[in-house]
Amino acid sequence: MKKSILVYGDSLVWGRNASQKDRHSFDDRWPNVLASILKDVSVWEAGLGGRTTDLEFVGRPGRNGLKHLPVALLQAAPLDLVILALGTNDPFAEAGRKPQDTVNAMRALITATRDLPTAPGSSVPNTSPPKVMIVSPPNCLPLHSVTGEGFPELDDLTRWLPKLANLYEKLAIEQQTYFADAANFCEPDPVDGLHLDVENTRKLGVGIAKALVFAGFADFHGRQTNLDQAWR
Repeated sequence: MKKSILVYGDSLVWGRNASQKDRHSFDDRWPNVLASILKDVSVWEAGLGGRTTDLEFVGRPGRNGLKHLPVALLQAAPLDLVILALGTNDPFAEAGRKPQDTVNAMRALITATRDLPTAPGSSVPNTSPPKVMIVSPPNCLPLHSVTGEGFPELDDLTRWLPKLANLYEKLAIEQQTYFADAANFCEPDPVDGLHLDVENTRKLGVGIAKALVFAGFADFHGRQTNLDQAWR
């Protein structure tokens, strides 16, 4: 029986292509690379540019991740695993946002995920809560390294994101979830210093797949050559 995975995140899940200012193709977006590598899994993509953990984003409606998570969960249910890949947009949405604030919001996202079977109006009331994986965001580049149009917040983010990754890892231990640091698998596109090019979004999918196999959640699909092809 196939296991069902929801990937809930921001523009990196959606597949923002900084060079072309559009979206990566279906096969290149990392959740679908993940699906192609793992055996007997189906993956739901739920990515939205600008999505935060629990903040409203002025001028960008519908970006509060905590507020809109229940809909995504119910649409994809029943689920075996929910991958939460959020955090980068929080300092953009709220000046002075501290990494610990985002960790607290991630804890609330985990609780909401685990409450899915007992949530009011749940369509899967008799199922077990899905497992959770926290994915900390990739690092970004300092503004002076950007070759195109960068974001003024990049220099602060170069310090903010590693702190968040460290705290997310501690939260994963506290909450007994899976954890993966995207910075170990991919590097940002120098065009804007934040998003991923085709090669790196595919590398992220391979990295997450390896982490899930190592954790015992799934197995690789087919022969090793399939994994090698995913790197391209």
